[in-house]
Amino acid sequence: MCVVVRTAAVPGAVFLFPVTSQLPDTERLSLAISQMECRRAGLDFPCWLILDEYNRVELDKAFDFESTAPLGSFSPAFLKKIALTVKNAAAARKLTGITRS
Repeated sequence: MCVVVRTAAVPGAVFLFPVTSQLPDTERLSLAISQMECRRAGLDFPCWLILDEYNRVELDKAFDFESTAPLGSFSPAFLKKIALTVKNAAAARKLTGITRS
């Protein structure tokens, strides 16, 4: 599972942030996903969103996904929290990304 993020700053690409059901190490940048948000997104509870690593995928090369249909969605408030956390981490250079080729 992952959260797919699109940004106008990088058109034609998406960023994939992993979701895990295992409690992340304390030094990882992560957000706990509340039970309500898990329900909205179709995830089992408990789970966490890992935000200090991501994969960048060019949309014209995203041919190997089994499905791109969303399983669910998060609330606008939680999406804002994710966006702010990622923005702050990027500004502090705390993100590690891999670009798929």
